[in-house]
Amino acid sequence: MPWKEPGEKPREPNEPWGTGQRPGNRPNRPGDGFDLEAQLRRLRRSLGPFGSGPAGLLALIVAAIVLWFAFGSCTLIDARETGIVLQFGQYRRTLAPGLHVHLPRPLAQVIKVDTGRARTVSDQMRMLTRDDQIALVDFYVQYRISDARRFLFAVRDPEDAMRQATLSAVRAQIGSQTLSELMAKSDAALTDRIRSTLQRALDGYGSGIAVSEVGIQSVSVPQEVREAYEDIGNARQDAQRAESEAQAAASKTLADARAQAAQLRADAQIYKTHVIADAQAEVARFDLVYNAYQVAPDVTRRRLWLQAMQDVLSASRVVIDTTGRAVVQLPAQDAEHKPTSPTPASSAAEKASDSDSSRKGGAP
Repeated sequence: MPWKEPGEKPREPNEPWGTGQRPGNRPNRPGDGFDLEAQLRRLRRSLGPFGSGPAGLLALIVAAIVLWFAFGSCTLIDARETGIVLQFGQYRRTLAPGLHVHLPRPLAQVIKVDTGRARTVSDQMRMLTRDDQIALVDFYVQYRISDARRFLFAVRDPEDAMRQATLSAVRAQIGSQTLSELMAKSDAALTDRIRSTLQRALDGYGSGIAVSEVGIQSVSVPQEVREAYEDIGNARQDAQRAESEAQAAASKTLADARAQAAQLRADAQIYKTHVIADAQAEVARFDLVYNAYQVAPDVTRRRLWLQAMQDVLSASRVVIDTTGRAVVQLPAQDAEHKPTSPTPASSAAEKASDSDSSRKGGAP
């Protein structure tokens, strides 16, 4: 029903909000402007039985719920992803790749985790080695998510935890090596130790991360200490050269000592052989004398006494008569040219021996 304000002209049905005149003082015509009531009536007519009464409202609610479930309860998980279903904020299940049905938002939530992508942590840092040197290490670590549930809920910030664990593992292994060892050796063994140490730490966190590759791109000395490091290297080379020279001198001395010891052993062996030969000759001579003595004791005994007197008197320049009546001075004799014939002293000794023997019954 048309209504009006005091002093105003009644509104026409096609002009619920206007004054009956359009801009430019043109009267309203059917179809001009926006009629809200007409639009609502038209909407109700298009909905049919759903557009009027409580049943229509209930039908609208049911239709909205059906659309909510239809469009909010289906999730497609990619082949490289893993889905985690949270129901009322609590973990419910893990979704494999494919199409899955679940409760719509906000009753449930699906978090997709990219488990197929390789992630990388890389940095270039200064680290202290075992010999108190500073090394500039450029490294990287590649890892994948092996357990999406643990990756999301075991650690507050898994990316930061991965980075901190990587730095700790790299520092621990770099600190166990000297700078010269790091720069001289291949990094295969070192990266294996870093990977195993890092993986143990991540497993201890329950992070759901698997380390796939660890690499050390370069190990160098910072520019600020490069000159000092070169001086240390030169000093080490000088020390190694001095050590090599000392080892060479020691080897030469040892070789000379071994040669001298071998010469001494050879001389001792020769002396031993000579002494044994002389002893055997003396034994053979003794056996001959002994056999002769058994055949003719007196002759052998006298011959031995004469030989002994000849050896004694031939080596002396003075012969003293034991009776005290005379001292005979003999000329010097050359030890290298001893006379083969009996000397006068030996003749005198033989005569004295003969006289003694005749007095004592033939015994010398």
